[in-house]
Amino acid sequence: MSDHISGAGASVSGKSYSDPDGPTSKERYVYGILGLLEQEENNLSRIAERTDRITITANLSTKTAAIDLLLNVVAANAAGGSTSYTASHYLTGSTFTSGTGGDSTASNLAQAAMEAVVALKLLELDPAKNPNKVTAITRCQHILAASGGTNATFSALLEFPIEIISLPGGGSVIEGKVFLN
Repeated sequence: MSDHISGAGASVSGKSYSDPDGPTSKERYVYGILGLLEQEENNLSRIAERTDRITITANLSTKTAAIDLLLNVVAANAAGGSTSYTASHYLTGSTFTSGTGGDSTASNLAQAAMEAVVALKLLELDPAKNPNKVTAITRCQHILAASGGTNATFSALLEFPIEIISLPGGGSVIEGKVFLN
């Protein structure tokens, strides 16, 4: 399990519903961020002319979630020759916070989603963290192009392992399954 440190007051923690006092994981955090983004997309107003989108389709039989993410981002040259990508949130009324003192300092949910997917992909590529060679993220890319009023896009395609957790008193919740060391 790859740990995730949530900041104080963070909207998403990475904790399991089945063990709320147990350790956090990057896998549960990433699935939680993407799930929150989809929830906001279904409930909040979109900024005009933005083409950002997320779709999550859970298959309860195979215990996987197909996730397709497209974010409009702004690319910029940073000091030392590196390139940075910044996503502004495409929905109005979000109450997301990354918290303070944690792994994420994203200023909005779209930025947090992009950073979370990239962080998980880097862990997935590390043989020490992923000895079973699980490939949950099949696409994770930035593309420079005119799109939605920005100069670049970030897109990701995930086939995310999920767990269905039965809640005390009835009901259930879906969370990301831990697959990394």
